[in-house]
Amino acid sequence: MSDDWYIEDFEPGQVHVTRGRTLTEVELITFVNLGGIFEEVFLNIEYAATKSLFGQRVIPALLILTVAEGLYIQTGQTHNARAYLGLDQLRFHAPTFVNDTIHVRAEVAVARLSSNPERGVLELVHEVVNQRDEVVLTYRSARMIASREHTAQ
Repeated sequence: MSDDWYIEDFEPGQVHVTRGRTLTEVELITFVNLGGIFEEVFLNIEYAATKSLFGQRVIPALLILTVAEGLYIQTGQTHNARAYLGLDQLRFHAPTFVNDTIHVRAEVAVARLSSNPERGVLELVHEVVNQRDEVVLTYRSARMIASREHTAQ
């Protein structure tokens, strides 16, 4: 198969695993500052150690989601995407801490042509997994992907 993925290349049941990525102190602070999420559990080591549920600082859940989407994009399977249609069933199952490493297992749930034969709909079920093989986040995404047959080569 070429490096170009079209809707015809996806089949329900296929599982694609991304590379891993370690979430660092720099990413935590950058994300918190960018989003204005100035919670002590993210910024105050002493508070996190003595008053948080987890005894240490956690990575913001939406940063994990953002990195998970980036990891999937790095697979190259979205290069022929035309639109991001939605995100559903978002659940956070376990905390992610500074210096945890995550990767994504994305299973194809739906791959079908749309009413316009130039594109199709791809639905994926994502599991974000840490280095301890714990699922920390799950969600379902939907994307519009170009059709090979109707794409000018």
